[in-house]
Amino acid sequence: MVALSPMRAGAANGAPCMRQRRTLAAVARFSMRGTVMKRLWWLLLLLAPLALLLPQRAWALRCGTQIVQQGESTAQVREACGDPFYIGHYVGPPGVAVGTPDQPVAAVTTEAWYYNFGPQRLMMRLDFSGGVLVREQTLGYGFVGRGGHCDFNNVTVGMSVASLIAQCGLPAARGRNPLATAAYLGAKAPAWGETWTYPADGSDPPFYVQLQNGWVVDVRFAP
Repeated sequence: MVALSPMRAGAANGAPCMRQRRTLAAVARFSMRGTVMKRLWWLLLLLAPLALLLPQRAWALRCGTQIVQQGESTAQVREACGDPFYIGHYVGPPGVAVGTPDQPVAAVTTEAWYYNFGPQRLMMRLDFSGGVLVREQTLGYGFVGRGGHCDFNNVTVGMSVASLIAQCGLPAARGRNPLATAAYLGAKAPAWGETWTYPADGSDPPFYVQLQNGWVVDVRFAP
């Protein structure tokens, strides 16, 4: 039997102690990290309701020297920006319009005003509910004139009605027709679409464009 020298014995006995101290230190660090994470979690939980009290990001549209903002009336916007080049009327889910909060309706109608500021600026869509401006949306670049040669292949699903008018002009005929009932935030609401008919152009036959809420949802040649 080989006897260990005192130095080796001390080293051998100290190795488990060293490993134990390292393990305890690692556990302590992990515990501290967990405590910090818990504190951060509770802090975020306490601060979350305060975020609801913060003001929402405001936006404004400059028309010449005047600025229009959310909450203004159609008259105020018209005075600042002039007449839109196109107005669309779209049907939404049941509820109340912003401008008439005491009058619930079976379906809220949104009036969308489209503005064209020329090819150097983006077109804008302004949505009114109950005669009050509720939202704005930036579209593609503006245009000069209204449409030229209307190529069927350039009319694509997802195109805005403003871009459609820029590409093809106004249709030769239009009609409103109910689409399938649409689900909106868990509620059923009537969905109304438009069918725009463009006549034959050269070798291109006439075609239909189906629109929903101001966006192209289908394009097909006339039968």
